Amino acid sequence: MSRSQRRQKFITDDDRILYLMDEISRGARRVYDARVARIGLNQTQWRIIGQLLRDPALTQAEIAKKLELESATIGQAVAGLCARGLMKRLRAETDRRAWQLILTEQLDDLLPELRGSADRLHGLLWRDIAADEKQTLQQTLERVSENLDQLRAEAE
Repeated sequence: MSRSQRRQKFITDDDRILYLMDEISRGARRVYDARVARIGLNQTQWRIIGQLLRDPALTQAEIAKKLELESATIGQAVAGLCARGLMKRLRAETDRRAWQLILTEQLDDLLPELRGSADRLHGLLWRDIAADEKQTLQQTLERVSENLDQLRAEAE
C-alpha cells in the first residue's frame, strides 16, 4: 500500500460529506454572484438582503455575526445599498448604538430579478432530483444544523 493510499484512510465519509457541502455552497454562491453582478450587487450585498428578507428585525451587527464578516465589510456593503436607494439605515429604537436596516420599496422592483436568478440556479442544481429526495435532504441538514447550533452554544 502506498503512502498516498495510507493517507487516504484518514479521510472519512463524514469528512467527504462536509467537503462536498462546502464545495456546493461555495460553487452555488459563485454562480449566483455572477448572475446578480449584472444588476450591480455583490455577494455581501445580496446576502445582507437575504438575511433581512428572512428576518427584517436584524441589526447591522447581527447580520455581520450571522454572515461571519467584519463589521467594516458589512458597513461598506450597506452604504452601497443605501446609496442605490435599496435600503435605509436608522438608529435602532432599543439600542441607539445599533443600526437598524430597512429594505425600501425600490428593492421590491429588484426582487423579481433576484428571484428569477435564484430559480434558474435551483433548476440546474436540482435537475433529476425528486421532491422527496430534496425533502429528506432538507430534514437531514436541518438536524445537522441543530446539532451545530448546540455545539456553538456549548463553545460560547
